[in-house]
Amino acid sequence: MGVDFQVDRAAVNAAKGMRQFQKADNALANDNIDGAARHLNKGLNDFAAALTHLEKAEEDAYLKAGQEIDKANQQLQKAIDEYGNGNADSARSHYDKALDDYDQALDLLGD
Repeated sequence: MGVDFQVDRAAVNAAKGMRQFQKADNALANDNIDGAARHLNKGLNDFAAALTHLEKAEEDAYLKAGQEIDKANQQLQKAIDEYGNGNADSARSHYDKALDDYDQALDLLGD
């Protein structure tokens, strides 16, 4: 679904989890142990969902990075072919595009 979508969903779930913990705190302050336990469990479930979304974001990032590397490799091969055919300007253009694609892959994988 995409890295940004998964990260956004993780943030939403984490916020829901925090809200459940706040409700648990209020329930505990009012001596409502059962209510506090319910809210704590809901909060834990929300944080588990957030972690699942973060895992999916990581998977999506690796998949997208692999696609960028494939594109870069194709551009690099074109640069080699063009250089071999005596087309230095075209080779340079493909080489620059390959570097951009490799940079995109690195950005997706983090610094």
